[in-house]
Amino acid sequence: MRYMKLPLALSRLASLNSRKSRELFPILLLAWSVVAGAFFISGCNVLQDPGFIAYTSGPEGNRNIEVIRPDGSQRTAIIAHPADDFSPQWSPDHKLIAFLSNRDGSTEIYVSPADGSTVMRTTNTSVNESHPVWSPDAKSLAFVSPDSLDRPHIYIMEISDLVPRRLSFGTVGEKDPAWSPDGKWIAFAAIDENSNSIGIFLRNPIGVNRIHLTHGPDSQPSWSPDSGKLTFVSQRDGNQEIYVVDISGSSFPEPIRLTDNPANDFAPLWSPDGERIAFLSTRSGHTSIYAVSPEGDHLDALTQNEVEERSFVWGPSGEIAFISELNDKPALFVMNGNGENQQVVLSGELDYTLPDW
Repeated sequence: MRYMKLPLALSRLASLNSRKSRELFPILLLAWSVVAGAFFISGCNVLQDPGFIAYTSGPEGNRNIEVIRPDGSQRTAIIAHPADDFSPQWSPDHKLIAFLSNRDGSTEIYVSPADGSTVMRTTNTSVNESHPVWSPDAKSLAFVSPDSLDRPHIYIMEISDLVPRRLSFGTVGEKDPAWSPDGKWIAFAAIDENSNSIGIFLRNPIGVNRIHLTHGPDSQPSWSPDSGKLTFVSQRDGNQEIYVVDISGSSFPEPIRLTDNPANDFAPLWSPDGERIAFLSTRSGHTSIYAVSPEGDHLDALTQNEVEERSFVWGPSGEIAFISELNDKPALFVMNGNGENQQVVLSGELDYTLPDW
């Protein structure tokens, strides 16, 4: 594996405060972008197949990134480093993987071709970055980066030049970026001085037309496949519930509440066909996966195990990969979109977490 480390001048920016780093970083990156161009022609192989699940393997502090097919075949470690590499995110075309790593000190965002043959550092701000999200055309990344007061802000950068720019101003902080499938909007939750959410906003990626979509303690926005609806989590009724709002017209109606339970419902994700919204819920006494229609009916428990389900992701054909605490160790499972045919993909001595498909 080749590791494309940023030039010495860029690495020295880590010793500066984050604001100073961002002022100097774009200038030096103009020269670096010429070198980075070679990165995009490397590492093209069978691992670009969307049938592969990417996930994190190993204990926190020494995690690697691997890929595997849902039947357990062709398991491959693509990112293996003594540092902590985690949270892989496939690009929409499955040619690249973005991930987080502390290999150079702070947690930064790195990008690799699907086979891991080359690793390129894309941020260098001496602060801990998080939540990388690809644009639909796989040319840009949105991510969250804290300021000097540790307030989160959303930045966007194109992979071709790695110049970060802040998405929105006028809010104390922003979190939970979600790029619409049509590429026109980035949804996010804005926060106040006490880190409480004040609602969901929409912002055009070029930095115009900011819309304050919802008002209240709302977060975790997720787009429907046709970009016409947005589901999110709200605590406006006292606990975490799932809501949906239609944004396909020129005006936006009041959000519709999809769940109503004393427990917490969170982490909603749309199915690829837009017919179901899966989410995590504590209503069974354990964290389990449920699904509901966009109209709020046909609520079903997809997992009913007496263990904790940590996270999940939809597959391209409507399957679900999820992490379950099997024998007190997180293991990787797959199942049909209706909860049937649950199968263990990986379990054992290592922790398997944070899947993406």
